[in-house]
Amino acid sequence: MFLNPKHIPLICLLFVCSLFNAQTNNKSHTVTINVPEVALLDIHTTSSLNINLSGATISEAGKAVVFHDSNNSIWINYSSIVGAETEPYREITAEISEGEIPNGLALYIKAQEDVSMGDGKMGNVEELKKLTHSPVTIIKKIGSAYTGVGVNKGHNIQYTLKQNELENHYSKLDFDQAGPLTITYTLSDN
Repeated sequence: MFLNPKHIPLICLLFVCSLFNAQTNNKSHTVTINVPEVALLDIHTTSSLNINLSGATISEAGKAVVFHDSNNSIWINYSSIVGAETEPYREITAEISEGEIPNGLALYIKAQEDVSMGDGKMGNVEELKKLTHSPVTIIKKIGSAYTGVGVNKGHNIQYTLKQNELENHYSKLDFDQAGPLTITYTLSDN
């Protein structure tokens, strides 16, 4: 049986009408994605967390003890996820939280550039800073980043003990003032 050409428009019209009357059945739900705020800091060492800095030993009368000792065995590691609007950057500060630097001497700190074993917006290092009982910024503008864990990852820290640049610094040296210092690092929001 053949279709009558007169019936083709009617069949097409019925087909189109059935398409318009087709029912749909859609369901939806919500997926919430959470990104946690992260601000973690750790220190690692190539030898010991107990660092000894001292003046050079002399064996001849009339010579001065020279204080220019350094140590770079400490590594700072961090993990950070910031909020672009609320907390776009973080910084790391260092301070002497316990103990006193002996008179006539100064202790300096310098963070080296990140060694690129992690990923993200690593912090920018500051110039050599003199350590005091007030926080000094050693790394700034840390974004969302991680350094990797352990020695040779993150930022290497160098301590340098020098004679104070004040006049008569040598006369102020006193071996009874020798003792431990506690250095505290803080990762905080800018």
